[in-house]
Amino acid sequence: MLFRSWMAARFADPALMRLLAEYGADPLFIHQPDYKATSNVNGFERRRESTTALMAAVSMGAGGASGWAEPARNELEALRLEAVKVATELGADVNATDSDGRTALDAARALGHSTAIEFLEDLSAR
Repeated sequence: MLFRSWMAARFADPALMRLLAEYGADPLFIHQPDYKATSNVNGFERRRESTTALMAAVSMGAGGASGWAEPARNELEALRLEAVKVATELGADVNATDSDGRTALDAARALGHSTAIEFLEDLSAR
């Protein structure tokens, strides 16, 4: 049940995030996949990511995977904002960093999701 909560955030499904939390899923679960990434030095290198549900809500982690049927950009931005709100309501640390030192705010800025940026900045995210 742990990973399901993270996946609900990653695919911007705030209703499922709430439902899973209601049924005991840990909203503070940190997804830490261990995989091989391509490297210019020796072909592949071992890599470990660390992403929270809040980070997943702004599309961090999972190697950039997207849902089966991605909604229109404005609808996706609204879903991501709601998922960010749910993650923070459930206790997510807005200043947590991934293994590269990036935060959810960094990802929201990279995506250009102004509503999520404003919301996270209002919570003193860095």
